[in-house]
Amino acid sequence: MENHTINVPGAQEFARPRTRRDFFKSLAVAGAGATAASMLLSREASAKTDDVDIANFALTLEYLEAEFYAMAVDSGVLSGDALGVVENLASHEAQHVTALKDLLESVDATPVEKPAFTFPEDALTSQASILDLAATLEPVGVGAYLGAAPLISSPDILSAAGSIAGVEGEHVVAVNWLLGVVPYANEAFPKALTLDEVSAAVAPFLGGKMLSTGGPRLSPEEQYRLNKAYRLGHL
Repeated sequence: MENHTINVPGAQEFARPRTRRDFFKSLAVAGAGATAASMLLSREASAKTDDVDIANFALTLEYLEAEFYAMAVDSGVLSGDALGVVENLASHEAQHVTALKDLLESVDATPVEKPAFTFPEDALTSQASILDLAATLEPVGVGAYLGAAPLISSPDILSAAGSIAGVEGEHVVAVNWLLGVVPYANEAFPKALTLDEVSAAVAPFLGGKMLSTGGPRLSPEEQYRLNKAYRLGHL
């Protein structure tokens, strides 16, 4: 069997500062290109209430990732390539937060408030613990956008979700590279997660609280089952 080499950007490329304009140009995924970036910030966007709920759901996830990476950078335990990569991931997630808030406000919707997050006590005590948690959060982000995409009606919000999903996929590869996972890009088809599965995955960071998914409220038994499945790596 022929061996294939996967070329992954080096840490210096992930760490390179980008302007807001350059960042959104780089979000091109599946042919959306720079058009998606301009649509993302378009003041002519239109969305149904369900789309707004999904955008706010995504915003909550971006709040979580942005806060985690900001704390990771400030922890003082990162160095070398890991510091450069995580600094850039923190920048990406902060820009995702800003972009989603801008999009919601452009359709006269109110962005959800940032909730209070809790992280494991040892999450920021070492470089290894930071990368382990990053390796947990990033695939959830990819799965969340893949799962939400078929539910979105607004072309603008769908373009935003597709663009951000592409970057979240790059984050998975970057974290795998830092962890020495080979191959770095090790999934041909990342799994799409339902909104309830995503909610269960992030519930531990919200004190066990499930995010609202706009659907029927989960019973305590269903919430427990989903949380257990996430902890065991079955999602």
